[in-house]
Amino acid sequence: MDGGVPIFPHPASLTIALLLAPLACHAPEGGGSGTEGSSSGEGDPSGQPTGEATDVADSTGTSDDATTIRFLHFNDLHAHLLPHVDLVADPGSAQTRLERRGGIARLATLVAELRAEQEHSVLMNVGDTFHGGVEALYTNGNAIVGPVEALGIDVGVPGNWDFAFGPAVTRQRFAPELPSLGSPSEEVEGPSYPNLAANVQVTAPPAAVGPLLPATHTMGFGPITVGFVGLTSDIVPRMHPILATGLEFAEGEAEHLALMEQHAGALREGGAQVVVVMSELGIHKDHRLAQQLPAGLVDVIFSAHTHEITWEPLTGASGTLVVEAGNDGYLGVMDLTVQGDAVVDAQWSLRPITDDIAPDPTVAAIVDQARAPFLAAGVSMELPTPVAGIELDQPIDTVVGQAAHPLHRRHPFESPFNDAVTDMQRALAGTDVAMTPGFRFDAVFDPTAEIDAVAVDAITLEDAYRFFPVVYTLGQGTIDVAGLRAILEDELSKVFSPDVFAQSGGWVPGFSGIEIDIDLSGPDGAKVVAIRLEGQLEPLPDDAVLTMAGCRRPFDGDDVLCSHGGFSEVVDTLDPSTMAPWSVVDMLVEGLATVSYPPRASVHDSSGAAFWPQGPFIQPLEGLP
Repeated sequence: MDGGVPIFPHPASLTIALLLAPLACHAPEGGGSGTEGSSSGEGDPSGQPTGEATDVADSTGTSDDATTIRFLHFNDLHAHLLPHVDLVADPGSAQTRLERRGGIARLATLVAELRAEQEHSVLMNVGDTFHGGVEALYTNGNAIVGPVEALGIDVGVPGNWDFAFGPAVTRQRFAPELPSLGSPSEEVEGPSYPNLAANVQVTAPPAAVGPLLPATHTMGFGPITVGFVGLTSDIVPRMHPILATGLEFAEGEAEHLALMEQHAGALREGGAQVVVVMSELGIHKDHRLAQQLPAGLVDVIFSAHTHEITWEPLTGASGTLVVEAGNDGYLGVMDLTVQGDAVVDAQWSLRPITDDIAPDPTVAAIVDQARAPFLAAGVSMELPTPVAGIELDQPIDTVVGQAAHPLHRRHPFESPFNDAVTDMQRALAGTDVAMTPGFRFDAVFDPTAEIDAVAVDAITLEDAYRFFPVVYTLGQGTIDVAGLRAILEDELSKVFSPDVFAQSGGWVPGFSGIEIDIDLSGPDGAKVVAIRLEGQLEPLPDDAVLTMAGCRRPFDGDDVLCSHGGFSEVVDTLDPSTMAPWSVVDMLVEGLATVSYPPRASVHDSSGAAFWPQGPFIQPLEGLP
């Protein structure tokens, strides 16, 4: 998840997709072996080695009449079709390394093997599937549908980024039976498997239509009925209100707890011996809800959105287990053994999707077909939005630069890529300060590392779009330090608030030109200690005025950069080669060629909080303090 820069329809006609800048992530044909039913309206997180099952319930007393059901948990694909370099760490290790992970064709092979081992299995796809890369961006997500369908998914939940193409695309992809909100520039393809979302209602047009998607789904496995409750992300309206046009999303802990109790209770009353929740709220909110649920109501919450890795399940006070499988580089495996009406054994493992898994040839061919237009020598594509004026005119495997030092976005308040790109923005715009959104998705580079004897430093056009699959334009304006402090406090609260339902968006934006002292143990609204110009010792006074480079989106007010108000004299930053507003991808390509961006550390936290890989989570489980 992440808050971000979606594409959305014009609010008047709801037919023209525009770009928004951010607010703040092979089963055999026919799917699983269960019989599909109806759809209706603190643990220790470290320690298990890769692939080893964690036994989280006492299996004593199981007998021959017990039934084991295998839940395959896949989350946060973000339109990643191919294997890619990722930054990984073994459980309990504070050391990271680069490995090639993911790839839908390799996932298909792993899913088929795991299904073959267990008679009763179900493949769940949770959150952020059809948005996230260049193939998705230029097709409204259509290029991703075929490869995803080939996995044989049984049930899914959309994520916040699946709403990011706008309400017209959302309805046609997930709920084509509802009244249309306009016609996108091309036909919208959607998945055939059921998608769930108990926390979204359609309000217009017409009024009070009802649910956008079913709240629940059931499947039968021998004598056992499994009930699924789906929860999508709650941050869609905060990404931009236009994305929630005609929709109403549940807000807050109390509303989501009530929905879980209502729908899980109805499934239990209907005869489900096992009830699980597929949630795109993120593991921090899901863990909080697991503390409040009645005991015995929900067996497992399969979480998504926050890209966190749980080598061992978290256990709520209710007894509910909570797990998240990172993102597209892992597949989670939860084996639940049921005897009578109770789960008597639960075993969880994470299976990395690695190079030693052979790709499924059928799925690999589907992926190749989806990607072929983007690799053609004469490629010429425009975004499905006539307003943006952004086009693809080179094959996406074109190398556009080299990484001078390790680049990634795997830290919640300062990452080497955000440092680099803001250095580029500031240099090219000529401002005092620059700011970039705190996305979770990224590519990973390290010129000191090699994979298969190839240095991991060449940045392709596809990689550039992986960093910015939203392609907003750039702008600049002025702001005083008091206003900048307010932006920082807001963003730090969205990531670290101990009220986890106040958390929103991705991670903290990146900055260049300033040094920031923070104390994450301070309360919300009082985490910033001092703001200084880069290389200076004295804090800036609140009335000092700075020029800032940032991001622009259509329909923002004249005082807005990167979704924050309070700026003055805001103008577009122009691409000198075209004199049109500069897209962030084109700026990145220019910056890689012309701007020095040495590694730095400009945000200094005095709280002593440990983040991944020194701690188990990138974003602390219960916030800070």
